[in-house]
Amino acid sequence: MPPVTTPARRTSVAAVERLAQPPTLDGEIGWDEWPRAMLHLDREPSRWSASGAPVYAKLAYDDQCLYVAMNVTMFETTKLSTGTKWSKDDGAEVCIAGKTPDGKTVTFVVHGFANGTFESVTLAGAPVEAAERLGKAVRFAAKPYGKAMGGWRSEWAIPWDALGLKGTPGQKIAFNLGVRRTEDGVWRCYEGTLAQNWRLEQAGTMQLK
Repeated sequence: MPPVTTPARRTSVAAVERLAQPPTLDGEIGWDEWPRAMLHLDREPSRWSASGAPVYAKLAYDDQCLYVAMNVTMFETTKLSTGTKWSKDDGAEVCIAGKTPDGKTVTFVVHGFANGTFESVTLAGAPVEAAERLGKAVRFAAKPYGKAMGGWRSEWAIPWDALGLKGTPGQKIAFNLGVRRTEDGVWRCYEGTLAQNWRLEQAGTMQLK
């Protein structure tokens, strides 16, 4: 077969709407709580289009937190793996550029699982102390839905203070979102980096409205 050019990196910026009041973190993603706009996690790490049931996310913010919601759909909910081992069980990932207390730019990575537990990890090089501080500050909720077809939803509140940032309108922040779905063994992400989702120099950019 002739060589095929890898799809280009996204150049568009993901707009993050400001909320008048924070969403309730209950794993429901209420339509009256979140912006209507959705981000589609429709790529594989290779940047090629991902297969299978769709996955979408929502972003929002206020003075205190960045809010992230993800809806992972499935064809057979009986195949949902509710363990807590990243890359083995069903999970969602938020990767975002932040700063340490001394002003060093770092990449934070938090994993959330369908059973409602989450972890802040140092895979992308964040200092242990900074990752632990973020892990203590983040709030997370997740809930499976549907008896046959369905999936699971997750909601995050990630405090700006723990990221070393401020929720300033106009600010641009490097980020990526990813999902591991065990039903079909697919990795889906907002932007493929040709490597791990936390390689933010090859990922996406959000901008606070």
